[in-house]
Amino acid sequence: MPTLKIDGREITVEPGTRIMEAADRLGISIPRFCYHPGLSVAANCRMCLVETNKSPKLVPSCYEVCQDGMEVSTRSDKVRAAQKAVLEFILLNHPVDCPICDQAGECDLQDQYFQYDYQPSRHAFRKNHKPKARALGPQVLYDAERCINCTRCVRVCDEVARAPQLRQVHRGERTYIDVFPGRELDHPYSMCTADVCPVGALTTRDFRFKCRVWFLHGTPSVCAECSRGCSVRVDTFRGRVQRVVPRHNPNVNQYWACDAGRLAYHRFEQDRLVAVMAGGRAMAYEDAVRGLAQALRAGPVAVVLTPFLTCEDVTAAARVVTAIAPGARFFVGGRPDGDQDDVLIRADKNPNRRGLAMVLKGAGVEAEALDGLAGFGAATLLVFGDDNAADARVVGAAGAAATTAIFSPLDGPLSGRATFGFPTVTPYEADGTFVNEFGVLQRVRRAVEPPGEVRDPWRILLDAGEAAGVALPARGAAGLFAAAAAMVPEFSGLTWGDIGEFGVDLARPKGEEAGDAEAAASKANAG
Repeated sequence: MPTLKIDGREITVEPGTRIMEAADRLGISIPRFCYHPGLSVAANCRMCLVETNKSPKLVPSCYEVCQDGMEVSTRSDKVRAAQKAVLEFILLNHPVDCPICDQAGECDLQDQYFQYDYQPSRHAFRKNHKPKARALGPQVLYDAERCINCTRCVRVCDEVARAPQLRQVHRGERTYIDVFPGRELDHPYSMCTADVCPVGALTTRDFRFKCRVWFLHGTPSVCAECSRGCSVRVDTFRGRVQRVVPRHNPNVNQYWACDAGRLAYHRFEQDRLVAVMAGGRAMAYEDAVRGLAQALRAGPVAVVLTPFLTCEDVTAAARVVTAIAPGARFFVGGRPDGDQDDVLIRADKNPNRRGLAMVLKGAGVEAEALDGLAGFGAATLLVFGDDNAADARVVGAAGAAATTAIFSPLDGPLSGRATFGFPTVTPYEADGTFVNEFGVLQRVRRAVEPPGEVRDPWRILLDAGEAAGVALPARGAAGLFAAAAAMVPEFSGLTWGDIGEFGVDLARPKGEEAGDAEAAASKANAG
């Protein structure tokens, strides 16, 4: 366990720890461009040079391993001169187009210029021009003039996506990133190359010229496009989702997210249900809730659940429906399986199948597959999710039911002829929890306010229970999670505030900190 000093502050680290990592633990900032904690070390930008007593020359702190007795200076005169020289070199041919660059406001080059250089250029010659706004693939555009050749994007393709589609071409000041002739950047994680770009060289088509980043409000949440449940940040402006970017979570997805999950918000931009409907006509919410409560009491009840529901939605469905109609039968549908890879994407395209099963089991409810719905002959049918509302088996059962209630964010085959149509939230408007395929419980947070009369499914169910005069498990998402924790063994002892930034791995021993997983992941990446 080597012990060293960085700017006079002593720290003991694990063998193999890099100087930069040790400095980060002390809160000492060392500038960097090419280093990324989720990628291998390239040490090619030279922005992170530091002075040590173990070398006569400055060394790259992202690469140099800590040694016992080492003394490191990150702000000596030699280091400051090197930082200025590196920035001057990078900016020799860099275009001054910050006012029109999408990276403005979150650009490492801008920030480090003001912090470590902040001096006018000494050169008046014509800058070297390179390809601009070139489409590398269906999702990513490239401006070679802005590129500083840090090779982060190349390493994302090689090491994360395992699809070596990018390379440096030419030499010297003419070097830039390009795809192989006749190929394009089209792997499922291509947008991650724009995420790691420290300047504005790589931008996504989805966000290009869409909104200035300083107007955005970021909300930590969970991707709902497969059972991995990648941690993401949903960036919004004026009540609309502008982009979805990955959020670091060592328990789930490290630093990455697939393109499909990041673009999924577009499917909710059209065909939204925003008003309560009855037979294709608008209906007052209170009247619809009372009608739903009466229908639940009327006869055999079938409930079709979707794994897109949060654990709190499922808790409300299990408690309220069984209280009003004790003989109700529950069926679970959802989206069919799809493609899978060995990086992040899972075959199950539903975000909360495991959480749904946990809650139903804890509530003593036995769930059935949709194939059993046809022979049941329900008088009252409750259908949750736009995925189930479009299923032929569900549509057939709805035709035979006396009362059909649809809970969906989107218009569908049943919306116009359902007895009651309740508009519900999208994954970007929901507030609750998901449990991914591997047993990690995570918070889904509301990034935008629901439009019109859109409500959480749990709220509609609780209102129906209140109209029917049954005892309610709780009010609000936090209260429903507490109700779930009281009956689900895997949630036992957990509170709303325990879930935290990285979620809770339900398979790990209680009390094991998420920080341990983060440290282990960081050490593995460093190695």
